[in-house]
Parts: sequence; C-alpha cells; structure tokens
Amino acid sequence: MIASDRSATAGRDRNSHVRGLVLLVGDSNINLGSTSIVRVLASKEHQDNGYVPVLAARDGASIRTYDCLVPEGCRTTDFWETKLGELLPELTADAIVINLGINDTIDVGTETTPGYRSYAEKADWLMSLLPASTPVLWTNLPCSIEPPLAAKGCAAVNDALRLAPRRWSNLRVVDFEEAARGHPEYMGEPGVDVHLSPAGYTAWAELVVEALDERFSTTGL
Repeated sequence: MIASDRSATAGRDRNSHVRGLVLLVGDSNINLGSTSIVRVLASKEHQDNGYVPVLAARDGASIRTYDCLVPEGCRTTDFWETKLGELLPELTADAIVINLGINDTIDVGTETTPGYRSYAEKADWLMSLLPASTPVLWTNLPCSIEPPLAAKGCAAVNDALRLAPRRWSNLRVVDFEEAARGHPEYMGEPGVDVHLSPAGYTAWAELVVEALDERFSTTGL
C-alpha cells in the first residue's frame, strides 16, 4: 500500500506521484480494451498523479478457468489460484479491479467449472485468493446490451455479485450494468458481440476511475 505521507502530497507540489497501483484481473475485455483503460487511468486530472495499472488477464477467462495448455480433457480449473498465487507476492496492489463473468453466462456448468451455476460460491472462491485488506472493485455485466443468448446467465452472475459484498467487506460492486443501460453502442456488435466497443471500454474505465477516486484522493488514502 502506498504510504499516506507520500500520497498526501499528490497533486500539490509535483507531477510525479502515484495515486495507486491497480491490479486488473479479467478476460479479453481487459486485453482488448487495455489501450483505453490505461489512457483513462492516467489521463486528464490523473495524468500528473495517476494510477499505475498492472494487467493480469486471459482471453476467454471465467472464474474457474481451465489451467491446462490444452483445454481438451483438462480436469483442473485453478488458473486464478496459480496466477494470483504467483503474482500477488511480487507486488503490493492498492486496489484490485475484476472484470470477469461474461464467459460464464452461456453454460450452466458446475461449482468448479465455467458456467453460472453456484456463482456465489465461485465469487467467494476468487475473493478468498485476494488479500482481505485490499479494496476490490468488481464490475458487473451490462446485461441489457449483452447478446440475448446470455440473458439468463448474465442475470445469475449479476444477482450473485450484488449479494457478495455482504460476505466480503473489502468488495464493492461497480454498477456498469446501470451505466451501460440504453447504450448499445458500448458493444462491438450489439446483440452479437460480448466485447465492448472503444466507447464501451472508455465508459467502463471512466466508471472504474470514479470508484477509485472515491477511495484514493490526492490528499491521502
């Protein structure tokens, strides 16, 4: 965690301070939107004393992601346990942002495989891998503009996320569903694509930055 005496000077005397190191955990939407995400986290009022993003994302990732090089026949879905277990000791994140869920919306699955069944348990499993003292922001899914095929699973994912902060005091669910409502242009191909458009990535990142700013001000943590 960035020391409070260091962050207290951010925005006042120099333009070289770091407001916070942010670890982003997610799927291809993090990878494809990385340019927009990094730009927003370090632009405008954050350019001089911005956030430093670290991306840990895998295309096609769900919570219980297969961790074999060849997924056919793979029986283990502990990708994030291994990835975060090796990554977290190497850095001290001031906040962790999670964008996972869309790849769980099509299939029902089981508690330990991709899919929307037992999603509360899946969310708890992922949260248990993270430091309890680190703020976690988890963006929900924009179900109203996601493909209709994903509607049932999307609702199940968002319902589980909505209740998760009751069990995890360090978790805040950021409501991208509400922010994206009425904005089909936020999707790459409305009704078909599960990837955001450039406008969608920017909107997502701006929403995340607003939530981060509430936690990390320029006058101290």
